[in-house]
Amino acid sequence: MRFNLLDEPWISVITDSKGTTKEVSLLECLENAPNYLGLGGDMKTQDFAMLRLLLAVLHTVFSRFDGEGNPYEFVNLDDRFKPLEEIHSDDEEEYAEALMETWKTLWEEKQFPNIVGEYLEKWRDRFYLLHETYPFFQVTEKEVAPNKLNKSKPSSVSGKNMNRLISESGNKVALFSPKYEGKGNKEILSFPEVARWLLTFQGYSGLSDKVIFGKEKYKSSKGWIFDLGGVFVEGETLYDTLLLNLVLEHPEEMYILNEQKPCWEYEPKEIIERYMKSATVDNLAELYTNWSRGIFIPPETVEEKPFSFDIVKIPDMNHQDLFLEPMTLWRYNLNGENKDTYTPKKHTPNQALWRSFGLLMVSYGENKRIPILMKWIQGLEDTVGEYDLTIQAVSMRDDGNATSWVPVDEILDSLNINEWILSDVSKNGWVPRINDMVELTKSVIEKTFRKFVMDIKEIRNLSSSEFVNQKVEEMYFLVDSPFRDWIEGIEPENSKEEKLQEWKNILRKIVQREAEKMAMEGTSRDYVGIEKRISETRSEYKNIPLSYNSFLYFLEQELKG
Repeated sequence: MRFNLLDEPWISVITDSKGTTKEVSLLECLENAPNYLGLGGDMKTQDFAMLRLLLAVLHTVFSRFDGEGNPYEFVNLDDRFKPLEEIHSDDEEEYAEALMETWKTLWEEKQFPNIVGEYLEKWRDRFYLLHETYPFFQVTEKEVAPNKLNKSKPSSVSGKNMNRLISESGNKVALFSPKYEGKGNKEILSFPEVARWLLTFQGYSGLSDKVIFGKEKYKSSKGWIFDLGGVFVEGETLYDTLLLNLVLEHPEEMYILNEQKPCWEYEPKEIIERYMKSATVDNLAELYTNWSRGIFIPPETVEEKPFSFDIVKIPDMNHQDLFLEPMTLWRYNLNGENKDTYTPKKHTPNQALWRSFGLLMVSYGENKRIPILMKWIQGLEDTVGEYDLTIQAVSMRDDGNATSWVPVDEILDSLNINEWILSDVSKNGWVPRINDMVELTKSVIEKTFRKFVMDIKEIRNLSSSEFVNQKVEEMYFLVDSPFRDWIEGIEPENSKEEKLQEWKNILRKIVQREAEKMAMEGTSRDYVGIEKRISETRSEYKNIPLSYNSFLYFLEQELKG
């Protein structure tokens, strides 16, 4: 038994506004969460996996104990603080109210009660990184024995492939790696690094390995959070961030009474058996500690030598209508194997988060579902009040190869906004009004401005569409920062009509200025233009001045009023 995560420093946290980081233990992280600004791991996707681990601890504890550390009257606990029976359905309403009271107490106290540490101490034996019987987030050697697999041995993963900062296989060298090749440096990981990357690997695995449990093929997981358009809310401190994302009273009523079952409360053998039976995940602690691989790290592993571990694929989890998951965008599928169901929607690379404002915030309309987390946040206004928070978006980009889905890059963005704005969801509230401005902005760029650029393309007889797409993306870039500033500048006393008109004026100025710039850069040929025959008896002339005047007309039509 070595490297217990309750005591050993391994979680990287940000300690000041300069971005200084330090490694702390799990107990220290939760105890001192009010003193840290946030998580500061190796990658934002790693921080997302770490956040979910911390939330799994809190969901487990505060589903059984109130904000002062006392057990709920609805719950009977054994000597390891585990429920002896399910909460009776007759107690659902009172239990839900108790959960919200717990959350309010935690928000007001700004400190977790001692019961969090007491619970973790009860399960101390499950938090060893290296353990013969209960290795953290891993299986034992018995679970990956040859007689339980479709091949003679598990797949082997080296340190440089586990480390997503490198993601280098034996066949492909990563250029500009943060670790050099000499003396096996890329393969050597400290135990804190192993622990952090272990969580990340379970969430973002891909499908390039080949070994499965048993002889019958099944659809394998590439990591649950790999498929998410991940969203979470960031507060002023790590404590506030944890609380804001702690969905104690789940907005989907069917999940409220379900017992929280984090992976460490199971035997490794039990976990694999559950996955192989396609057991339904019905609680957040289990979802947040979901595995994609049966991972075996030899207990005798040392830090000084090149690191490697063995993995076996685990069956994928059903993605259809799993509204237990709070931290993702959703898409409604009109065709394919997921037809007529919702599945998680990953973020689009190089696309600002505000362009998905409707998917984030607007629940009305056909086939619309916003993240459960946003529903939760919108219900906290009375407790949280005017609190400036940041919506963070995080996804892992893949290589586009359906046979491997290798993680290759992060997709990240953020949006600063006040809680009272997010909660103003009535018909004439700020949320639908801001969404109107998002859709207007997209329409101006995608229709009016794009039409003008397409005219220029036609006048210049350009064959590729790259010119048009590039100019449209450049326009999105130009409006990005002003739009973020506009949202951040919204104050409670602002007139909605005046504020909306303010954005229209800003948008008009930016788009018109760029179109004018393109028109002024035109050559004499562009000004002469082209003659385009539209029928046997009629021709149409197209040149820069005509196209620019047409652009101004339609721009004014879109922005008037």
